[in-house]
Amino acid sequence: MTFALRCVALLSSLLALSACKSFDKEEPPPCPHVSILADSASLTRFAPGAAQDDKGTVLKAELTSFHGSCSYDADEHRMNFELNIGIDAKRGPAMTGDHADVAYYVAVPAFYPAPFGKEVFPLPLNFGEGKDRLHITDDTLHIAIPMGADIKELNKYEVFLGLQLTPDELSHNREKRNHP
Repeated sequence: MTFALRCVALLSSLLALSACKSFDKEEPPPCPHVSILADSASLTRFAPGAAQDDKGTVLKAELTSFHGSCSYDADEHRMNFELNIGIDAKRGPAMTGDHADVAYYVAVPAFYPAPFGKEVFPLPLNFGEGKDRLHITDDTLHIAIPMGADIKELNKYEVFLGLQLTPDELSHNREKRNHP
């Protein structure tokens, strides 16, 4: 074997050993599963006392997307999330003014009933003159989920997103789903 081939073989062996060494470290866990709950993915708000039809509609909104990333902090035993939430909104014929308020939530059922198991985030909608539709991206969301030392039970930390609805708005969504 020539000197050059021996050097290549030695270098390959050293790289292989160093790669094996990197597997000794514990890999960070994957991000928990995040999903939008179907019952609270959309909102139809009606004017007080109005018929629940298109003419009585003040606002329609839908949680359309989410994007984000997470990182595990081994020292603090927590998962840090950064989320961008996308909401589409449409003003209805019964809307007066150019402003409406909606809110969305982030919930981790593993922490229920503790107050930090669900957090609600208000989101103002400003349609402005002549605008009937909006797409809002809320990218200010930073969440830290305490996870404990056993990261192998990551599946219990599922994260749910949805629009914060009144009982009547939730009931409307369920009726609409059961009677399309």
